[in-house]
Amino acid sequence: MDGYGKRVLVVDDDEDIRICTSLLLESAGYNVIPVCDGLDALHEMKKRHFDAVVTDFSMPILNGRQLLGRIHAMHPEMPVILVSATVPDYSGTLKDDQFFACLRKPFESALLLELIREAVQLPQPAYTEDASSSAAR
Repeated sequence: MDGYGKRVLVVDDDEDIRICTSLLLESAGYNVIPVCDGLDALHEMKKRHFDAVVTDFSMPILNGRQLLGRIHAMHPEMPVILVSATVPDYSGTLKDDQFFACLRKPFESALLLELIREAVQLPQPAYTEDASSSAAR
């Protein structure tokens, strides 16, 4: 399984999308933590290390772009995949915009799996077991 030992944070305020995305990634062997908004995502990122983040763009409280900025403030090398029906028609890698890739909903499952596979293979700095203790230093 591609995702063995890799942890992915899935952030989407639409419960159906969040569940479907999580099940897809879990079926490929990834350890998935699903959350419903950006604030919950940040809370989870303080508790544990993730190898990649998949987030919706349009969410209440903290949208995808705001979440992206906060993720990169904490973990600049974290690959983030943006998914939404409301983002510009991007596909592929847009490193200048700080996210690893952008997918327009609805997207092909195989494409998301391919992007996640690439994202979790990127070199990342070493993290301590307790992400919050390293962030506090």
